[in-house]
Parts: sequence; C-alpha cells; structure tokens
Amino acid sequence: MSSGLDVHRLSRAKRKVFADLRTRAGRARHKLFLFEGWLAIEDAVSRGVDFPYLIVRDDALPRLEACAAREQLGSAIVYSEPAAGFTALAQTKTPQGVIAVGNLPALDLATLPTDSPGLTLLADEIRDPGNLGTLLRTLAAVGGRTALLPAGTVDPFNPKTLRGSAGCVFALDMATGMTRTAAAEWCAARELPIVALEPGAPDLFQAVLPSMPVALAVGNETVGVSGEIKDHAALVVGLPMSDRVESLSAAVAGSVALYIVAQNLSQRG
Repeated sequence: MSSGLDVHRLSRAKRKVFADLRTRAGRARHKLFLFEGWLAIEDAVSRGVDFPYLIVRDDALPRLEACAAREQLGSAIVYSEPAAGFTALAQTKTPQGVIAVGNLPALDLATLPTDSPGLTLLADEIRDPGNLGTLLRTLAAVGGRTALLPAGTVDPFNPKTLRGSAGCVFALDMATGMTRTAAAEWCAARELPIVALEPGAPDLFQAVLPSMPVALAVGNETVGVSGEIKDHAALVVGLPMSDRVESLSAAVAGSVALYIVAQNLSQRG
C-alpha cells in the first residue's frame, strides 16, 4: 500500500487473542482492548492513544489511505479480513470496517496523578456500560478528569462504554477494581468530600455544597449508592422529580448532578 502500512492476514492464534478481547477477563489477560470506527479511532489517536494493531475489512482498505491519522498509525500492524471474519470480531450492528486494538492502560489507584484530582466521579457498581459511558463523557464535559470505578462497576473499556463515552475514556484518569473503602480512603486522603446521589434525598438544587472539589458518587441502577459509600459521604442529596416519575436512569441523574456540582465550583472559584 502507498500508505506504507504492512498488511497481513490474521493467524489462527492472533484471531483467538483478538476474539478474547470481547470479554473483560480477556482484556485483562492480554492488556489490550478493541475500539471501532474510523472517526472514533482518529479522535483517539489525536488524544495520544497508541494502537499497535488494526483490523480492516477487505473492502475498507481504500479508506485506510484517506484516514486522517494515517501517519500516526504508521507503526501499526494491519490485518486485512474478509467480511465474514471481520464481522465475527466486530461488536457493532453495522461495522464501519475497521477495528483498532489498543494497549490497556494501568487502572490502579497507585497510578493516578498525585496532584489534586478536581471534580471526581465515583461510580458505585454501575452495571450498564452505556450508563457508565455517558457518565464519563459528562465528567469530561464539565471539566472533571478523575473517575473511581470500584469492584462491581462495568469495565470502562467495554466496547459499549467506549462508544457511550465518545472516546472521553481516553481523556480521563481512571482507577478500577478497588474496594469501596479504598475508594473512600483515597478521597479522604486528598480532602475530597464525597457527595452521594440518592433518590428521595434532600434536593441537590437547594443543598449547600462544599466549596472545594468533590467526588460525586452515583450508584447502581437498581439499588443506588451502597451503604458503605453513604457512610463515608459528607452529603447525601437527590434530584427533585414529579410524582409521575419514579426514578431517572443513573446516566441522566448523574449527568445532571455533575453539571450542578461543576457549576457550584465555578461560581465559588
């Protein structure tokens, strides 16, 4: 190819590895993740994400020539796949013809930056990947940069989470898999009060929020924030709702709350 990218066929062993990346355990095992879509990949590359492998459907190879990130992808190994083989690896209903394979970053508390984390999201057992993706996207939109995802929360590199975040996963500092106690202690060590979002709790719009950055805790879609996180919270608040509505999704409620908290910080700053 004139792009200078070498093109290969997938070996059985490499196909097995890439197929394994469709599960959280597989991603953890190989320290890799899958990411789909031309524009999404171009955006990720612009954020400094390195993709050592590309899987391109045979009929989409010409699109690779026009890829805006072609130069940055120059060191990637490119695998060309017929439609059937490509579709077996893709996880979208209408694949665009390209899948990037990225290096999974370290996601431990110890790897988070040591300076002030600013507005932080504490996602307490969020199970739906779309909900988590939306929350991470909103966190980035309001200027937050840190997300704590204790054990029980969906993998931020789940393909649906990646799509839901619109690539904002790559703009955030994240840690996963810690206990709730460890997450709360991490916040306390950085003087980061926890504000827990709970249906039916006092109105967030009327609450006196801390004047410093906080960790907003958004809980499980069914049971809400855990008692353990609420025990560590400086404040438990809710969103006012009409009695015709029983609840909001974690994504909607958390996103609204993130904007309110961010606005409070900007007004006091």
